[in-house]
Amino acid sequence: MARQLADAKVQTTLIADSAVFAMMARANKVLVGAHAVLANGGVIAPAGIHMVALAAKRHSIPFVVLVGLHKLSPLFPHDPDVTFNDFQSPGQLVDFDVLAESFVHEDETAAALNVEVHNPAYDYIPPHLISLFVTDTGGYTPAYVYRLLAEYYSREDYSLDKELIDRMKL
Repeated sequence: MARQLADAKVQTTLIADSAVFAMMARANKVLVGAHAVLANGGVIAPAGIHMVALAAKRHSIPFVVLVGLHKLSPLFPHDPDVTFNDFQSPGQLVDFDVLAESFVHEDETAAALNVEVHNPAYDYIPPHLISLFVTDTGGYTPAYVYRLLAEYYSREDYSLDKELIDRMKL
């Protein structure tokens, strides 16, 4: 996104994830993309974005989510069908030789040590941390998401259980 903004002649600063709180006071707005917008106005976004949203809130910087309405979901974050904690390959965080070394003892027998590498794909950002959604049809606050759901979904679309889908196939 930073390259696209810079190519469009928008002044852009790219920083490391670990520098978010240190650099947030210099920002005038935060723009992020999202994987999905949930029914309560919360967002499922790439891992690490929740920390950015917290820093923006702490420094009173507007946190703007850029998202198409095709990513609007009638699900709530507490629904059992919502799984935003998919895990990616540990190889993105640690070289595979380092991982392999952690599984070998001094006597060169393969025995697992207590080393786990977690690499979550997504974070959930609650609606109180979001200032504005910018969509393909305009700007909306998180509190307005329920109206968008009513406009783009019928009540039958809210529940996608297997029995209902099977009945629709008949």
